Amino acid sequence: MRNEVIYQIFPLTFSDGKKKGKGNIKGIINKLDYLKSLGITRIWISPFTKSPFKDSGYDVSDYCGINEEFGTMEEVEILISEAKKRDLTIVLDIVFNHTSDQHEWFKKALAGDEKYMNYYIFKDPVDGKEPTNWKSKMGGLSWEFVPNLNKYYLHLFTKEQPDLNWENPEVRIELINILKFWKDKGISGFRLDVCNLYSKPTLFENDEIGDGRRFYTDGAKVEEYFNLMHNEVFGTDNEIFTVGEVSSTNKEKSAKYAKVENKELDSVFTFLHLKVDYENNDKWTNVKPDLNLFWKLQKEWQEYYQLENSTLALFMNNHDQPRAVSRFGNVDKYWYESATSIFAFTSLMRGVPFIYQGEEIGMTNLTFNNLNEFKDVESIGNANDLLKIKSEEEVLDILRIKSRDNARSVMQWNDEFNAGFSEKENIDLFVNKNYKTINVKNQLNDDKSVLNFYKKVINLRLNEEVFNDGTINFFEDQDYAYSRKLKDKEIIILTNWTTENKLIKLKLDSNNWKIILNNYEDFSFDSLKPYQVIAIERK
Repeated sequence: MRNEVIYQIFPLTFSDGKKKGKGNIKGIINKLDYLKSLGITRIWISPFTKSPFKDSGYDVSDYCGINEEFGTMEEVEILISEAKKRDLTIVLDIVFNHTSDQHEWFKKALAGDEKYMNYYIFKDPVDGKEPTNWKSKMGGLSWEFVPNLNKYYLHLFTKEQPDLNWENPEVRIELINILKFWKDKGISGFRLDVCNLYSKPTLFENDEIGDGRRFYTDGAKVEEYFNLMHNEVFGTDNEIFTVGEVSSTNKEKSAKYAKVENKELDSVFTFLHLKVDYENNDKWTNVKPDLNLFWKLQKEWQEYYQLENSTLALFMNNHDQPRAVSRFGNVDKYWYESATSIFAFTSLMRGVPFIYQGEEIGMTNLTFNNLNEFKDVESIGNANDLLKIKSEEEVLDILRIKSRDNARSVMQWNDEFNAGFSEKENIDLFVNKNYKTINVKNQLNDDKSVLNFYKKVINLRLNEEVFNDGTINFFEDQDYAYSRKLKDKEIIILTNWTTENKLIKLKLDSNNWKIILNNYEDFSFDSLKPYQVIAIERK
């Protein structure tokens, strides 16, 4: 397994190095020493390629050009070079399920060029309407009509994101060449956006029991496509690290993609553990996380991936998820304890840990007072659907806890203007009101800060061989606990994600164990305080 801890940057909101009011490549370059100080190994950056930004850069109009809002190719080359000087590498976010509707390929397709129409998925109307009843993940149906062609095109996301036709060998050649272009630039990591959706069915039919995803998820040729990218690019350099985002999948299918001997991907992001606050598998509901289900899923997936020699990405936050400390913790009474226990407990499991910008200082969800404050295209699209069946107040309550906007507020660097993110006045981005207290500057020299606890965990993770190569084992009579073992080394990790003290049922003699990590001053060996996390090593 790769011994990595990877940090994700959402470039729009990370750091403004040009006084433009938006994050940019120069801003990332300026913060490389900070990133190095965390102890991480790689930096994954959400798309900075050319884009109309209908979906935060995940609608690419030129895979080999740089979004002018973020900077220039020269600045990207400097970033890659400066990162390497610090023994850091850049993981590029690759969006190959779809392009922007502003991509040259799609413009030619809309003009009726058959070669480029075959780059996408165009279908004739069925009975005068959409080819299927599949729903878009952004709200509404997943087909858009083009009158001059008398055809519909498929878009599983927004209508500005037409799906690519991976069945077409010309498309595959184009995409492989894009990967090679970036590899030649010095990129040695790739994160593949919604990559288990590449392979579409040969038969397009209505879904009478769901939203259509069962027909296009984990398609028949998806592993063939992963193999192709591995053989042509990923597997040609041992330094290259890959992680695939696989949505709406199961452990059996996803483990194949990240199975060491299958030569496909190095690891995968799966999301079932972050759907434990979905009522009836519906994201747009207002329920608290089911902690029993969360633990059951962690145990089940960890054991299965270990059995299959596959690698999970370990994460609780990213650009698409509400802040985990607000979601799974208690920010009112136990903010520090929540932030530290959520990270330590999940990232010392078997897999590759990922950190999302601001998570390492305990950044929280935003405060929204009305529906017109939201900016995220997914939130707005689904709010329109929800308003047909729910009141404005109900929809507002749902969006407050589920909107991707929560993850997309600016990075809180200090307690000064715009949280130290930008010197420009009147920026058109979210600034969390709590930046005066929650910021990097306040935490840098505080031994008891979330930031410095994160550094301890990262150091443990990368330097204790047991966390990378050791087995993970679970206890029959203790939830939220596991052990990591390698040769004669054994470490037990336990936590309590509630506001009440929790009994420890394991027989732990303090004479036999030493504490190596603790987010409280003390530990009694028979119980855990609220949101306490502990790691103990057998003497």
